[in-house]
Amino acid sequence: MLTKLTPDTITYEDFETYLTGYDLNKKRLPDKFEGLQELRYKDVPEVVAQRKKDGEAFLEKSEVQSLVEWKLKFGTYRPSLAKLVASNPVEDVRKTTSSAFSLMSDDPDPSKAISTLSKLKGIGPATASLLLSCYDPETIPFFSDELFRWLHWQSDVNGNTKKRKSEGLKDDGNANRKINYTAKEYASIFEKTTALRKRLSEDAGETVTAVDIEKAAYTISKSVQDEKAGGRIGVEPEAPAETKDLCPPSPKRRKTRKIPEMEPGPSTKCLQKGPRG
Repeated sequence: MLTKLTPDTITYEDFETYLTGYDLNKKRLPDKFEGLQELRYKDVPEVVAQRKKDGEAFLEKSEVQSLVEWKLKFGTYRPSLAKLVASNPVEDVRKTTSSAFSLMSDDPDPSKAISTLSKLKGIGPATASLLLSCYDPETIPFFSDELFRWLHWQSDVNGNTKKRKSEGLKDDGNANRKINYTAKEYASIFEKTTALRKRLSEDAGETVTAVDIEKAAYTISKSVQDEKAGGRIGVEPEAPAETKDLCPPSPKRRKTRKIPEMEPGPSTKCLQKGPRG
């Protein structure tokens, strides 16, 4: 069942099912999350596209900060990242993103643009790929945990069993596989996404974008984890955690806090404290 979902074997029909599942999951998001989804997938890409038509594509500092907020809510918790990004001067953000986008117009290989964006404080290959994805959603994938692990799932499933176990890998989308967020890892993501886009586009008779693959990978990853936990694969995956990820308790509170037997739901007070990181 699981090997049907590896990037090398997934059919366009199955891929489309999981892509649709992402939109179903979106309906279950809190209002704050839904607004960030609109910003990441619609508002910012449209603004950048218009600026490109007007002669110069770039991102404002506020837009970068909002994208980082989205990334922290849906990705790995990094408490210092938002502060580092906020420390960049407004003009530096505009000039650096403009330079990176110009490089993309000359060369489809994003490596130089990734390197340019990484000069900004708090911007590594993963966040840089997010900014580039807003410039070119069709061909540039965002370096998400789910996408990286899914794209490398096939080789791990078919690889040496002892080696997989020694590296802590499982045949479940490698939910716990360590990621170093390096430029080399992103180069692998870009290469594999490009090949998968080409294959699925040929099968579908229409364009499959890098953003489509990012969304489907997220849904597959969450669905496989749900199946391992006894759920049904292909059904709406679990929405991003609000309390644990966004506002982890301090070590002191963790020792003394008593959890009631029936927890009514995520604390709204916790969410009011701000974004992850």
